Amino acid sequence: MQTFTKTLIPTLALSFGIFTSCFAQTEHKIVANDDAASDFFGYSVSIDGDYAIVGAYQDDDGGNSSGSAYIFHKSGTSWTQQAKITANDAAADDKFGLSVSISGDYAVVGANGDDDGGSSSGSSYVFKRSGASWSQEAKLTANDAAAGDNFSSSVSIDGDYVVVGANGDDDGGGGSGAAYIFHRSGTSWSQQAKLTASDAAAGDIFGRSVSINGDYTVIGADRNDDAGSNSGSAYIFHRSGTSWTQQAKLTASDAAESDFFGHSVSISGDYAVIGADHDDDGGNASGSAYIFHRSGTSWTQQDKLTASDAGGLDFFGKSVSIDGDYTVIGAYMDNDGEADSGSAYVFSRSGTSWIQQAKLTASDAGASDKFGISVSIRGNNTIAGAYFDDDGGTDSGSAYVYDTTNSGNLVSNAGCEDALVGGEIPNWTEISGTNWTQRNSNPSAQEGSDYFYAGATTGTAELQQDIDVSSHSISIDAGEATFVWSSFVADFNGSDESKIILEYRDATNTTVLDTYDSGFLHPGQTWTQVTDTRLAPVGTRTVRIRMQSRKDAGGNSDGYHDNLSLLTFATSDADQPLAVELDSFTARQIENSIQLSWTTASETENEGFNVYRKISDSNFIQIASYKRNSELVGALNSTFSNNYTFVDDSELRSGETYTYYISDVETNGLETKHEDNSQSVKFILDGEVTQTKLDYELAQNFPNPFNPSTTINFQIKKDQRVKLQVYNLNGQLVKELVNEKMNKGSHSVNWNGTDQNGNQVSSGTYFYKISAGTFTQTNKMILLK
Repeated sequence: MQTFTKTLIPTLALSFGIFTSCFAQTEHKIVANDDAASDFFGYSVSIDGDYAIVGAYQDDDGGNSSGSAYIFHKSGTSWTQQAKITANDAAADDKFGLSVSISGDYAVVGANGDDDGGSSSGSSYVFKRSGASWSQEAKLTANDAAAGDNFSSSVSIDGDYVVVGANGDDDGGGGSGAAYIFHRSGTSWSQQAKLTASDAAAGDIFGRSVSINGDYTVIGADRNDDAGSNSGSAYIFHRSGTSWTQQAKLTASDAAESDFFGHSVSISGDYAVIGADHDDDGGNASGSAYIFHRSGTSWTQQDKLTASDAGGLDFFGKSVSIDGDYTVIGAYMDNDGEADSGSAYVFSRSGTSWIQQAKLTASDAGASDKFGISVSIRGNNTIAGAYFDDDGGTDSGSAYVYDTTNSGNLVSNAGCEDALVGGEIPNWTEISGTNWTQRNSNPSAQEGSDYFYAGATTGTAELQQDIDVSSHSISIDAGEATFVWSSFVADFNGSDESKIILEYRDATNTTVLDTYDSGFLHPGQTWTQVTDTRLAPVGTRTVRIRMQSRKDAGGNSDGYHDNLSLLTFATSDADQPLAVELDSFTARQIENSIQLSWTTASETENEGFNVYRKISDSNFIQIASYKRNSELVGALNSTFSNNYTFVDDSELRSGETYTYYISDVETNGLETKHEDNSQSVKFILDGEVTQTKLDYELAQNFPNPFNPSTTINFQIKKDQRVKLQVYNLNGQLVKELVNEKMNKGSHSVNWNGTDQNGNQVSSGTYFYKISAGTFTQTNKMILLK
């Protein structure tokens, strides 16, 4: 078993007086211990608690495509294979493992190719765990099984109930479909009901997908034609005693032909999610999913979900799973890692809205892995199958489990709240006024820490303190700053005034980035909250809080001040700053390759970069990723300049124009493409490069800081003499790197940190200057030893 680690960024909130726990999410890759080519391990997955089941329906232990399934168990933070299960009557082409589901100590595995009741009549198998062993307890077949029924095209188990789809059943016409409910009593499983749609019709494929939770089950019929051919639908059935009756038929509010609504379904409590993987909102077959909510006996559409980066042929909605307030949607042909590498998206509910919280991709994503062909979520764990992964041979398959490191939810909806300085703000500094007295004053349980001061008899008194928020810079850079201040004035002889001033300061704590002034208020005997809802300035590392109080009338400026807290929220509807601020991006030919260089001004949760290229007027394709190229790994969080270089040394064709751009990928999986900064190079084998905009340029050296050597790239507009020299801080010449006539175009020079005599120079800051005709430019670089 291979394990890879990835951290997802939660939405953050910071508070002086509130604690909840943060989490880190890790990725575990699991493969069969006997994996082989074309097993299709990961085609189906299910997870519950510390157990997961993965189907491999093309495994051939009992004959070609007889199939198998694997049980994995979580111990600590590791997932290990506990058992491999196969049917006790396994036969070729049974496809055992085409569908799987697990609940507690029970697992059900579908074998839709089994032929007990005729060719492809199908069957399902129930397994029970005892200790670390799993044994077959029952084989399930329809009491009216017939050839071509495709019984077990889908399965789901919850407690003592199993629902099995048979999308080839023909009670309502050829391929109308059906589903069967089985119930356990002791060690016996018996058919309790056969479900069909109230408006069943030929070709509806009712039973394509099934899910059961408690007394409710949902059945997908993705080829129902209510809103056009293959628009699709889903049906909710409810149990009363031993009877199951149809409660609702679900269709999309914007149903259209060939959406295939109902291709995947999942239900949890009063919520159901339905996948429509051919919906075209974001392009042909970009896909979508729909959330439905139950109120009494009515089910209504609550939200429509699409990927934030939806693209054509992503097939978002190919698989779905829901648990409580979280749902995960598979997009098995998304192209983030490689073509058709696949992805999955996690959404959480906030009120009646469902918000994308994370995008999951395999840390070792490869072309055509089809990660997200299957997904399942339960509690803190999510699993996604990648049945075309090639670790054990072509299409051997794999699965990825994502779990959290504490008992919190998979994704925090309101965010993580940390106390910056505990439950109070100590250490106020007196700025002006006299007779200040500060103490805790018997705070009530619901109000937190009180602060009492007796102010000056005249004039304005002021207290201030600086709060270091550097460890929370990600949140502050990404959202709005809110200062919550409650004040109760105790001077009943008059009306005193108070106000709060916030100064957002940079890393040096000397530059004021921005200031917020609440203005003087007359709180009287009420609690007052003052909120600065503007976007916090990027670069805030210290917040200076100034509290002013002055006498307006009556006696001294006395008052209680309570609930002092600074909050920051990463809000989805705010103008979010870019995770990566790109200072420059260049492309140039270096001998028989093309070198890309870029500089970032700052980076926030930047996991790394992807490189995209197109040839002439063709479409852009991804040619490199931080997941496979170490030079593309990001700085994660940085407020300083960083330099990157990538060399495209593939088989470039002379005379072709190559255009490049980069994207950055945040730790939550969100990708930002910098297409506006694209650069083009016409590749010429003799080294003469024509760029779309050939001009003079001196690029930032890379790497920087450096040890022991660095590369300096520059570009000149015409053939001429060029000087490139290195100076120290005193302006003294350290080394002349270039002093010769050079051809127009791009050039590269290396400096190994030596002076004119070949001696190593000391650590420090140096300047390199280029002179070419009337063009001069000087850049700074740092040598660290």
